[in-house]
Amino acid sequence: MYELPEPMEWFPQHVICGGESIVLLILNQPLQKECEVFVKKNWNSALFHVAVDGGANVLKELSDDEKNFMPELVCGDFDSATPEVLNFYRSKGVAVIHTPDQDETDFTKSLRLTEKYIKDSNLEVSSLIAVVRNGDRLDHILGNLNTLYQAADIISVPVLILGNNSLTWLLSVGYHKIHISEEMMDSHVGLIPLGSECNKVTTTGLKWNLNNDKMAFGGLISSCNMFDGSSVVTVTTDTPLIWTMEVTLDKN
Repeated sequence: MYELPEPMEWFPQHVICGGESIVLLILNQPLQKECEVFVKKNWNSALFHVAVDGGANVLKELSDDEKNFMPELVCGDFDSATPEVLNFYRSKGVAVIHTPDQDETDFTKSLRLTEKYIKDSNLEVSSLIAVVRNGDRLDHILGNLNTLYQAADIISVPVLILGNNSLTWLLSVGYHKIHISEEMMDSHVGLIPLGSECNKVTTTGLKWNLNNDKMAFGGLISSCNMFDGSSVVTVTTDTPLIWTMEVTLDKN
């Protein structure tokens, strides 16, 4: 009898509730309220904090008399971060690193610097959570998704993108188990073959499962899917595949 390989396991509720040892990375653009609350609640438990270009402005604006959100690293081509904010963080001893290369996004370049810090500091990190603003510009959204496809060759920990109502990551080739909490049972979910055609995708635990199906843009994609009540969803794929799901973040 054929046995599946050891699965890659995912616990999205742990990410939402701060139950993992994460790197917290803030991308450019003002955050939705729910994401601001997430950053504030998870700041102290995160092992490392990165502000990417205009994300430095976002963190400075989040700071108040009670709390200064001081990252260990600010990086980017600095076409969005203001000189005043950059000088402020420099004055506080934050590493401010200019990455002018225009062949990669600031998000992608920040992963290289973060990986170096993780290794140099021997941090035991479970994942990197990139907090973004979703919905304003499609080119930004697609650029961020493209970074997910590049991330495995750059950084040694999984990279997830958190918007105000979605959590998104890349399922690598192989077998995955995604653990679904009771709070997430009514969420919508999508499996998106963004990078290239998938020849064989099989799932369990969804309302509309796939069975060795071929997926491709211009063909079959799985959007607006739902969970069937099972506590575990399994996905087996022969090609990297985007997984995205609704999440509910605290507003206070």
